[in-house]
Amino acid sequence: MTEIHMVLTDDWELRGDGSGNVSAIQFETLRELRRIYEESGINASFNVEVMQQLSHLEWGTHHSHLGEIAAEWEDLVQETYLRGHDVQLHVHAQWTNAQYEADRWVLSGDWSILNYSENAAETMIRNCKDYLEQLLRRSNQTYQCVSFRSGSWCIAPSPHLLCVLSRLGIVFDMSIVEGLKYDGIVDLDYRSVDEPFLPYYPVMTDARRASPRQEPLVCVPTHSFRYNPVPRAWHTIRRRFTDPREYMAPNAVPPKDSGDNRYSVWEKKKSRMSRVLARVRRHFKPEIVVSDLSALSYPLMVSMIDDIRRRAESSGWDRVPVIIENHTKDVGNFRPIERFANLVSSIPDINVSTLTELASKLQAGTYPLAGDGSSN
Repeated sequence: MTEIHMVLTDDWELRGDGSGNVSAIQFETLRELRRIYEESGINASFNVEVMQQLSHLEWGTHHSHLGEIAAEWEDLVQETYLRGHDVQLHVHAQWTNAQYEADRWVLSGDWSILNYSENAAETMIRNCKDYLEQLLRRSNQTYQCVSFRSGSWCIAPSPHLLCVLSRLGIVFDMSIVEGLKYDGIVDLDYRSVDEPFLPYYPVMTDARRASPRQEPLVCVPTHSFRYNPVPRAWHTIRRRFTDPREYMAPNAVPPKDSGDNRYSVWEKKKSRMSRVLARVRRHFKPEIVVSDLSALSYPLMVSMIDDIRRRAESSGWDRVPVIIENHTKDVGNFRPIERFANLVSSIPDINVSTLTELASKLQAGTYPLAGDGSSN
């Protein structure tokens, strides 16, 4: 039986345009998620968005309530880390040169870090990494940022971004997700990646491609899985004749928030006919679903685990790391995640790890990455 090293991550942030009530969709939701995981004996990993925090610190000198938010942010991050959870780096480039006007954030920066020069990207990431390390070294002098998730998943292709991460001491990136394609506020296409499941050495100019040799940084894909028409139809039928709440995703119940819960800026507006055709196609072809707990019903979470165990067993590896995503800003109903945490903690071949633990295992050669001579 293959041992699965599952990492439960959360991208902890405001909405991409800077909107949202911080206390409601960040502070309260983090405390609740933390409680759920701790009751199941799980240490989670929180990818904290640092550009947002640096903007709050800067503008807090002019607006006292922003300074208070920044101070509570720091306290909550330190408290979470001291309780045994991991904290790692998440960067959204659109917070570059953020302005606070008329009680709202105005973000004019490009959303894709791929569109920034090498110097600009390195300065941005370095500033965020230095701040986070200085904050958490108040609690643990050995703390290091070892992993990176790029805002909006933007990591490839780039002639320099992976090299920047390597120079800054990042051990692995987790921004590749098989099946993602965005055409709008960001442009990316991960529908064809060389390795959708296992960690690999990337071609340093295009993280979608696997390198045949050892490279200075590893890519560990965030998990996604195929949702086929038959189980989708079965779930639809059961939803009609059983308790529909069983089949609701956590974000189907809007989080308590003073902002607009219908927030969506991702893709270009489509015609009504395009939307209808897309819905029809979903019933006849498999759909690739990102393993984002905030977007999955509990039955889909079970399907996700089935997919992970099947692919891990077929990998031929003794141990396989798997990264799961979540967005607490979207969670209004924690019950499906609570059930998921109880399930994961009861499965003997699943061991929940943190991102820091995963980095240590990668450096120790625990997994047989092609090109480095390690063995399972």
